[in-house]
Amino acid sequence: MSRRTFTRLFRQQLGTSFAVWRQQASLLAALARLGQGEPVTRVALDLGYSSPSAFSAAFRRVLGTTPSQFLQGDPSAD
Repeated sequence: MSRRTFTRLFRQQLGTSFAVWRQQASLLAALARLGQGEPVTRVALDLGYSSPSAFSAAFRRVLGTTPSQFLQGDPSAD
């Protein structure tokens, strides 16, 4: 199957792009690991982010809060 066909069928059947789905799956894995007490730096680098700040930015963009605020249940997060 060509990349173009894969991309088209993926979006058609799941309603989202592969890149967005992959990022969401990555962040879901991160939540599980962070919930088990793993350090943000280790999780970020293991998941392929270039730095903990890049991971935190992606986390905040998708979930609306930083990893530490999310785990603390901080209601004051933007």
